Amino acid sequence: MTQRPHVLVTNDDGIGAPGLLALAHTACEQGYDVTVAAPHRQASGCAGGLTMFLVDERIEVSHRRLPGLPGVEAYSVAAHPGMITLAAVLGRFGPVPDLILSGINEGSNLGAAVLHSGTAGAAMVAGAHGVTALAASLHLDFEIEEPRTDGATRHWDTAAAVIGEILPNIMTADAGSVFNLNVPNLPVEEVRPLVAASWTLAGTAPTLLPFIADFDRHADALPVAELLEATIDIIEGSDIERVRVGHPTLSLLQLNGDSAIEWISQVSP
Repeated sequence: MTQRPHVLVTNDDGIGAPGLLALAHTACEQGYDVTVAAPHRQASGCAGGLTMFLVDERIEVSHRRLPGLPGVEAYSVAAHPGMITLAAVLGRFGPVPDLILSGINEGSNLGAAVLHSGTAGAAMVAGAHGVTALAASLHLDFEIEEPRTDGATRHWDTAAAVIGEILPNIMTADAGSVFNLNVPNLPVEEVRPLVAASWTLAGTAPTLLPFIADFDRHADALPVAELLEATIDIIEGSDIERVRVGHPTLSLLQLNGDSAIEWISQVSP
């Protein structure tokens, strides 16, 4: 019998996040051997940090049951996703994963925001240790021809569908390859085709600026809206530009082996 690939699912929104559950379900539907290990609480903005919260010089780890996934080993870990990923690639959550899936993040990870993202940070830690990884995020601040809002609706099913389509191809990438996926927060029928998009440091970290304001004692004087407007630099063909018009974007953070753009262009179904 052929052994199923082992996939570790993590995130930075915490063990109770709906995006994590959607991602775990998608990996299981693909027939992979899935383990979930995620922070015990919100850890957004921690990048690839190895922060852990020790009790008696040990990291607290507790078993969890995930809805609809009775056979999946799941753990709530008192650590940031970078530390969880490091533990996983060292074999602390079963066999060393063939793939790390990080997300689905509630909010995009585009441009320079990737540098701060715990979602992307976990994927980068995996890649640095030779394990292929995909960071996946739901883009919530898009525009399609004219501004639009969806209230509290989160189309996790849309992101999950896109991930399900590309996972078989991601699995064929060179070990240590790291990819960044951003999916518009739209119903499946409204999403445009997946495109390969360049990742650059242009732009800002829009999802983090409100947190910065919250931590500033003089937050009432911090012009968050002006900062957002002034620092986003939309470059044609970039991940920011493509996702804002309704395309799921797959970008390269790190690839070991052949030409990145050539490879990513072949991923789209």
